[in-house]
Amino acid sequence: MIRYVLDTNVLIDVLRNRPQGIRKRIQEIGINNCVVSDITVYELYTGVAASADPEGNKEILEKMFDQLAVIPASDAYWTAAREKARLSKAGTPIEDKDLLIGCTALEYGLTLITGNAKHMGRIQGLKIEPWI
Repeated sequence: MIRYVLDTNVLIDVLRNRPQGIRKRIQEIGINNCVVSDITVYELYTGVAASADPEGNKEILEKMFDQLAVIPASDAYWTAAREKARLSKAGTPIEDKDLLIGCTALEYGLTLITGNAKHMGRIQGLKIEPWI
């Protein structure tokens, strides 16, 4: 059963192999228990496109994506819109991409694995595990 959404910053650390504990933790829980938001896919492709070796890094990235299911953020648009309004009124907004990733985890009832628990913790009801 899928239990975790891996945030962009977690996957960047996996790709850079630091800290090594993240890869070990993913192995312990099983890669089949992890998914990524399509927003994370876009963010990672954006980084790869601007890298010193776009084609080589794209190949590495796609090998990682072959192992992870991708879930659509579109299922969480209404949840994200409500959270954006609530956070804006509170004076604590979150960037749209992060809001969509977090709300996707929330919408699917999954736990978000992130290196930015304080930031993502502003999303009401979101379960978070800070592995970094």
